Amino acid sequence: MLKPAPLITFMVDVEDSRKNPNRCEHKLIDILMIALCCIMSNGESWEDMESYGKKKFGWLKTFLALPNGIPSHDTFYRVFTHLNTASFQKCFLRWIKSAFPDALPEGEYTDIIPIDGKSIKGSRGKGKGKRAVHMVSAWSHRLGLVLGQQKVDSKSNEITAVPTLMEALDMQGALITADAMSCQKSIASTCIEQGADYLLAVKGNQETLQKDIQEAVEKHWELNPKDELSDVFAEQENKGHGHHEYRCCWVFTDLNLLSTHAEWQGIKQFGVVQADRTINNKVTTALRFYISSKSMSAHEMLNATRIHWEVENKLHWVLDVSFNEDACQTKHENGAENLSTLRRLALNIFKMDRVGKGSIRRRRNDCAWDDSYLTELLEQFIFTSVNHGC
Repeated sequence: MLKPAPLITFMVDVEDSRKNPNRCEHKLIDILMIALCCIMSNGESWEDMESYGKKKFGWLKTFLALPNGIPSHDTFYRVFTHLNTASFQKCFLRWIKSAFPDALPEGEYTDIIPIDGKSIKGSRGKGKGKRAVHMVSAWSHRLGLVLGQQKVDSKSNEITAVPTLMEALDMQGALITADAMSCQKSIASTCIEQGADYLLAVKGNQETLQKDIQEAVEKHWELNPKDELSDVFAEQENKGHGHHEYRCCWVFTDLNLLSTHAEWQGIKQFGVVQADRTINNKVTTALRFYISSKSMSAHEMLNATRIHWEVENKLHWVLDVSFNEDACQTKHENGAENLSTLRRLALNIFKMDRVGKGSIRRRRNDCAWDDSYLTELLEQFIFTSVNHGC
């Protein structure tokens, strides 16, 4: 079982941004722990944190100091909107990295890491130009966990946030997958400089590159109307739940077919994936183009492009359905970002848990209803012993 160091080891190092912390009524670690337990127990808002603390005061007192009782919802709001987001993110990253040495076996690559962005829709402010907080997350296919996240600056986009996130992660030997928004020369260079490989989707934002790939693919199809299964051609078929999907992939290594290939650091091949989906007798076909710095067979590229969607299906979808993230109405950017970090901490704890049963939503309910289950999670992943006091 994946077992990082106790989370409390890193939480105690989170920077206290309050003025004169020693004179404050409530300890920062108490506030952080009540908030995390509340999120794990189906809570969502600052008001939920106050109510949860008051209802669970006797239980919380067994392992938290709580010198002046439970903070008010206004206190939770003030602390999390002023809490240093970089310091809280560092706590998250260090905790996950503590699990790496025993978690990643040797192989051609240590992991496939899909990177993608997601907006917290409810955080959109009132007035013109008040965009929703947008977070870029990295997902580990090997671990089944969130590795880290980076907020997109309100005056920027994912193009600048993705390299910052990658530089904070340990990506040595990993294969980074990303959608067309991240198909940028700077991002490709960052991957190579970090000792990783990339598999980037290509669309209209790289018009010349897309055109060259499309022309190469169409010429190949003209000369080879039928392909045999090989290292350069692969196919997969999936059926179930009323739909049928056929996917096939071609890979190419002649970079001279790409007029701009010299501008992409480390590029070794390009490819195309064709996906034919039949749902209720209606057929749709999509072509997706890719460039890669890793020499892969068509079968490997087909698998990697499919794994990329885990960041949507196993992270973004779960955050919306099980944690109700899009409904979060916190407009303050720092507050929204720190709440998103709490959700990802809770999600990783549930993903690592091998005792609880059922969906993430059910486990959150179990935490709310059964103190013994939540206590077991705290002892597994947060403290060495719950009855130690903070």
